[in-house]
Amino acid sequence: MPEVLFDITPADRPALEKILSSSGYFYDFEIEVALSLADETCEKGQEKSGYYWLRLIDDGMVIGFANFGPNPSSVHSWDLYWIAILDEYRKKHYGSILLSEAEERVRSLGGHLLWIETSGRPLYEPTRHFYLKNGYELEATLREFYGPGDPKLVYRKEL
Repeated sequence: MPEVLFDITPADRPALEKILSSSGYFYDFEIEVALSLADETCEKGQEKSGYYWLRLIDDGMVIGFANFGPNPSSVHSWDLYWIAILDEYRKKHYGSILLSEAEERVRSLGGHLLWIETSGRPLYEPTRHFYLKNGYELEATLREFYGPGDPKLVYRKEL
């Protein structure tokens, strides 16, 4: 069974990029944003950057990660920014393991709500199903947010 670690190192950057690229879900600029958050976290640390990371390790290799942090405009809301599993490890419930661990970390750090944003494009149907299966509720739809025919869907879960 893979191990979940609550940290990130500069050596993880290539693995994070590979995981994001392998999914086929993310635009190139989105991958760059995720990597810039990883760089900032490695430079400042999780608490100072406000970005917390979980790595899923199997046989010494990073096969998944989650990135989350407190929403600076709320007293109790946190955001899940990224959650991704290396393509060949998907559909093995590893995403649920990471999400559950992220929820537990948020709870332990004083968070009461976890918010998740995702695309409404047909490609993201498995992602939306994943969030619903893990107890999230669709709270809002912002039409055409990411582009023509690409709404932003906002999910929430009370922790």
